[in-house]
Amino acid sequence: MATAPVKNAYRTEPGSRAVLEIEIAEDEVGRAMDRAFATLVQRVQVPGFRRGKAPRAVLERHVGTETLREEALKKLLPERYAKAVAEAGLSPVAPPSFEVKEPAEGKGLHLIATVDVYPQVTVPDYRTLRVAAENPTVTDEDVERVLEDLRARHGHLVSAGDAAARRGDFVLLNVKRAPQEMKRLQPGKELLVEVGGGLLPAEVEAAVEGARPGDERTAQPAEAGGPVEVHVLDVRRKELPPLDDAFARTVSDQSTLAALRDLLRDRLGRERASAAERDLRARVVDALLAQARIDLPESMVLHEVEHVLDDLVGRLRSGGLSLETYLRSQEKDEAALRADLRPAAERRVRTRILLDEVARHEALTLTEEEISTAIEKLAEEAHEDPGKLQARLAQGEGLAGLREHLLRQKAMTMLVALASGAQAAGGAPPAAAPGTAIETPGESAR
Repeated sequence: MATAPVKNAYRTEPGSRAVLEIEIAEDEVGRAMDRAFATLVQRVQVPGFRRGKAPRAVLERHVGTETLREEALKKLLPERYAKAVAEAGLSPVAPPSFEVKEPAEGKGLHLIATVDVYPQVTVPDYRTLRVAAENPTVTDEDVERVLEDLRARHGHLVSAGDAAARRGDFVLLNVKRAPQEMKRLQPGKELLVEVGGGLLPAEVEAAVEGARPGDERTAQPAEAGGPVEVHVLDVRRKELPPLDDAFARTVSDQSTLAALRDLLRDRLGRERASAAERDLRARVVDALLAQARIDLPESMVLHEVEHVLDDLVGRLRSGGLSLETYLRSQEKDEAALRADLRPAAERRVRTRILLDEVARHEALTLTEEEISTAIEKLAEEAHEDPGKLQARLAQGEGLAGLREHLLRQKAMTMLVALASGAQAAGGAPPAAAPGTAIETPGESAR
């Protein structure tokens, strides 16, 4: 007679960890052992028997009872764990760990499964949040500074004749004498150095300031083992092109200086508006995260740290650097780097969870046009056919990931509009009561 099913129990621990106590009846263990035998007898060649024909007792003697038991538990434990998780309504975000115990009466099994689950989230009252939006402006002085930077980049050096070198001038030096440890100053070498540019020790740059062509100068750097002697060959100054229409045509596709000024003003305005928007978004997220309660599981944070590290490795590789080179330059090991990356990774996870909650509360949805537009933009950036990209995304979880990303963007846009006063508090669908703790479906976690 089959044993009556025992109701499973579970408890939660800090760090969004669930511990499930699962009772597995003796007859269920027996059926699992039968299935394990049916599998192993087809897989294991027992001497003296054709494959699949060895009796169970003979097979057990050949492979060992423990091997048969391991085969049985390999299928039984995940099955019972999945059933218990479904019954408890949990949303795991990482693989579980199992501990199997024999009940005191020696019948059946007692399974303890420990797993990180998607955290409960206390949603702050985002509709009443107010964050002041900046209104960046561009002044005439801002435009002129950019023009001067352009002039400096397009200037060229000319000899200053017998004039004394001043800060900002470039001095052509011949090194007569220098300590061996100063690799940059090799005797007999010629160097073009900006006075005050920081290329050479401050004492050397101070010594050549005021020098004229033909002068000999000596300096004693504080960290060097001996004096530095140089001969000044020439003093050169940067000659800047005049600010006129010809300059505008040289540095841009604008035909007049006035048109170039208008172009720069517009570009500066767009750059500052984008920077102000990014800053506003960050301040809105900071304000909401300060009020939200999200008990992050450690596995989610560690998983995101790996993502942040992968992003860093990709950027380094595109710049021709390896992670090992970067670590040497920072004088740290990979463990220290992961510790440094953790705060940013944790913030990213918290932000995603918060935006998912807001999107769910507001019942935000996406139109097919919004998805198609996003795919077309991605395809354009990747120089790929939109249809092929969509088909590739649909094969795995790419399309679902894109939908989640777009919904988060929509939630973020709504939050910024509310916080900055651009959208009236009553202008969006009603939200769930603020301060309520809600267990989010596991689909958002993956």
